[in-house]
Amino acid sequence: MERVIEETVTVVAVADGHAWVEANRRSACGHCGRAESCGTGTLAKLFRHGPHRLRIADPVGLREGERVTIGISADTLIRASLTAYLLPLATLVAAAGLGTAWGLPEGAVALFGIAGLGAGLWLGGALTGGVAGRDLYRPTLARRTTQARLVQLDPTAAARTLDSSPGITPSLISRHEP
Repeated sequence: MERVIEETVTVVAVADGHAWVEANRRSACGHCGRAESCGTGTLAKLFRHGPHRLRIADPVGLREGERVTIGISADTLIRASLTAYLLPLATLVAAAGLGTAWGLPEGAVALFGIAGLGAGLWLGGALTGGVAGRDLYRPTLARRTTQARLVQLDPTAAARTLDSSPGITPSLISRHEP
């Protein structure tokens, strides 16, 4: 069975068979009571706050404000993460190591590292299909999220209904006025 990572999001716009959804950003320790003393929580405060917007395919006709669940295969997420983060880092270290092995001065080794980083970013884009391949790494709509809707009842209408019901007398109805 394939593992899928899911997130509940809100539809904020719909157009041309696609929906834009927003998910709130969270750091790993955002739910921890010690978030103030956590290094990850401190770093998370430095970057953009607020919701993260994604585009998904809309095969079912979503509406603005609707809550839906999106999902992405865990294998796809791991592959994309390795390509986006590990590959550029590995090429940076390999290029800097190559410059060091050749006995280049420190400045040249740094330039080799930067060139390796650029090569890794380019290679990652080429391996994932570039802009055309982005749809392979997008989350997909898993399901609409159903939520209980609040219903406001008119107490006088309920009393009238009970008055006309056989076997139920108005004396059994207690009215509570706020």
